[in-house]
Amino acid sequence: MVALSRVGKAVLQASLNGAFVWRLAAGRDCALTFDDGPHPVYTPQVLDLLATHRIKASFFLVGESALRAPDLVTRIAREGHCVASHTFSHRELPSLTRDELARELTSCRTVLRDLTGCDTDLIRPPRGRLGATSLLRIARWGYRLIHWSKTYSDYRQDGSAALLERIRRQGLESRDIALFHDNNAHTVEALREMLPAWRAAGRTFTILR
Repeated sequence: MVALSRVGKAVLQASLNGAFVWRLAAGRDCALTFDDGPHPVYTPQVLDLLATHRIKASFFLVGESALRAPDLVTRIAREGHCVASHTFSHRELPSLTRDELARELTSCRTVLRDLTGCDTDLIRPPRGRLGATSLLRIARWGYRLIHWSKTYSDYRQDGSAALLERIRRQGLESRDIALFHDNNAHTVEALREMLPAWRAAGRTFTILR
């Protein structure tokens, strides 16, 4: 497994010529990213909040889930957000053979292209886990792997109060790529409070490209 410390991620971003990204390269913007969707209940709520505050985000979608909610996928793209891959079936990349990895990436990319008309080379590894072999294969195949500089562990689903405490403690800074999941109510409630607060603090947001 690749040890993805902050230093390790910085080295990978500097050495892989754009094939690995964990922070935005320059500027004052932040990037909000959402994994594991689309979810039929919570993704629409996240989209409504983003629209209210005029914020664009990046959604790393699981191909199987996208097939079950095609209208949500097209809505994400139609509203100007980035649509990207979180693999087809959310299998951890280090466990996959070469052919399995290729199928996970190609199948999800094809689903998203068929639903939105947009092709994407962006991939977020399930649970953020990588092996050296899978990382090098992804780079050789022309994909760009997107990691993160801030995670607030909303996957714990331990309540909006606990999540808000982690968000406030860690903060959100220029060039951060922040990881969230659009599949639980606690994330929606935390964003309901934090999006206007970030806006009031002068935070600006961009999608990944």
